[in-house]
Amino acid sequence: MKRPYVQAKGTNQVEELKEELRRHLPLFQQYEGIAGIMLDGGMSRGFADALSEIDVVLFLHKEEFNAYHSKLTPTALGITMIDNYLYDIKLCCYEEEMERSYGQLELWDLSYAQILYDPKKELQHLFDEKLKETVEPSTASGYLFDAWWHYRLAGDIWIAREDCGQGHYVLNAAIAPLLSALYIINKEYIPHEKWLIHMSRSLVWLPENYEQQLEQLLCVKDFTLPSLKDRQTAFHQLWNQLDEKLCTMTSCPAGLNLMHQGAYQSLYELYEEGEISLTDWCKCHSIEELNYDPLNKIAKLEQDSIVFQYDRLQSLTEQDMYSWFYQLVKVLEGKSRL
Repeated sequence: MKRPYVQAKGTNQVEELKEELRRHLPLFQQYEGIAGIMLDGGMSRGFADALSEIDVVLFLHKEEFNAYHSKLTPTALGITMIDNYLYDIKLCCYEEEMERSYGQLELWDLSYAQILYDPKKELQHLFDEKLKETVEPSTASGYLFDAWWHYRLAGDIWIAREDCGQGHYVLNAAIAPLLSALYIINKEYIPHEKWLIHMSRSLVWLPENYEQQLEQLLCVKDFTLPSLKDRQTAFHQLWNQLDEKLCTMTSCPAGLNLMHQGAYQSLYELYEEGEISLTDWCKCHSIEELNYDPLNKIAKLEQDSIVFQYDRLQSLTEQDMYSWFYQLVKVLEGKSRL
């Protein structure tokens, strides 16, 4: 499947820089205890220009890695010049990298990285182990909530208070989580913000008129309320498109957004069972969940069990809780009437 790729304008010098790197590979192989050498950064994604550096990661076994803390390395580390070319050289402990968990950004970087030297296939083993982690559509829930909080909740507040500068600022904070959800739709790891917008254009699935929508998200015409409201509308339109797509991918209950799904599952589980022992509840949840709406107004503790109060469900109104939580109640209440 086609991966997101770089479409930058200008002269692509990646082959020239790769040839320079191949010439100096023996220099990096001088490191003691070397497990493998990796190319990452922009070059590994197929593009380099006059502003690019050659990003090299050297994986050393633990004993030799630790030893270099107290002796000179064969090359300078970090940003350095070698024969008039700019390098960024990093040392990693192979064993520690194998043990630790990689986040989205590290997985994204690794998924494009290229192995330059791997005498015992140890680096390939690391790649295989780390990149087994797939991107699940349900993980977009937190990103959608983050985007919604900024463009809608905080956005409404600053529109009402008529502070357009602060309003545009909080809308800006919704861009990264919103586009992160778009990558998750495409089952892609989320890139560094340096590449977030640029590489999103080459994702396999994109909303209709995506480039135009991007312009509307990013464009601050002026510091007037109509301009701020127009921009908030653009965020809401794209948010709805992404949420709708993700809801179909995750079988989210009708009437809910993806960001409700986790809270709804806890509520629905108790609704279905009627009563759950504390022991069973704590296998997947915490008692603390009961302290927050809507569970706090519906569930009760009786000895060693959590009991769903069906009469409380029927009596709740939109004045009893925040609209975000009441949406969960309304969907569940609709099920109870079937």
